[in-house]
Amino acid sequence: MIEPVTITTEEWKEQRIIYIRFRGSYTEFRKQSKILFKELFAFATENNLIIPDETKVLTMYNDNPFITDEKNLRTSVAMTIPDNVEIIESGTICVSSITGKFGVGHFELSANQYGEAWQYMYKEWLFKGKAEPRDAIPFELYVTEPPKNMKDKSFTDIYMPIV
Repeated sequence: MIEPVTITTEEWKEQRIIYIRFRGSYTEFRKQSKILFKELFAFATENNLIIPDETKVLTMYNDNPFITDEKNLRTSVAMTIPDNVEIIESGTICVSSITGKFGVGHFELSANQYGEAWQYMYKEWLFKGKAEPRDAIPFELYVTEPPKNMKDKSFTDIYMPIV
């Protein structure tokens, strides 16, 4: 099983985001994710929301795949936005915020290792008493662009909501 480079704790205070939600299996999400991210980036660019070296891109996993039927799984592509801009939700673009304490697994992953990284964070870290879970949405934050093939690797942080 893959292990993180390190695990840290972070506190987020009302970080605003824009997002596009997808409903369906993780397999279907992966097939659609490029289109969803393209739409998200187009909206952000058009509205001058991207701040170099500040804007963060993430994928949020709203549901537990062991409880929710795969056709109803909600997954969102998201991006942090500045606090001082007014956004009017339009079409598939929604506005929300992320707040609270997170255990953060810092990983270097190839495209086929994301599932193993999530398993580590749940099975080896969270459920072995390293922290108490909080009822909020976990997410992946892309430190570097995700790999385009199975050989390349990238840095991805997995955020687990904790008390």
